[in-house]
Amino acid sequence: MTTKQDLVMFYSEFNKIKDFDLAEEKIDRFINTLKAALKENERIVFRGFGVFEVKETTERMIVDPKDSTNIIHAKPRKYIKFKISKNLQDSLCLGEE
Repeated sequence: MTTKQDLVMFYSEFNKIKDFDLAEEKIDRFINTLKAALKENERIVFRGFGVFEVKETTERMIVDPKDSTNIIHAKPRKYIKFKISKNLQDSLCLGEE
């Protein structure tokens, strides 16, 4: 598992940025921009990388695992789905086993 700090370290080394705080600021700016864009648009396409999409679960009734006679009302909620592009998938050799 890679943490945000690991990503910042990799980003700073890959782009030869000596100031760790500057690298972290750039990563934070990208993440905040992506969040803001997903609030305005439900679909963001990065050609050759993938697609971020805002999806919503349906409203449904579920059985309480503690008491099977109790039915819980589950409200719809939004989540983000990412679909990797074929080019990126091929370059990472994912899906080949």
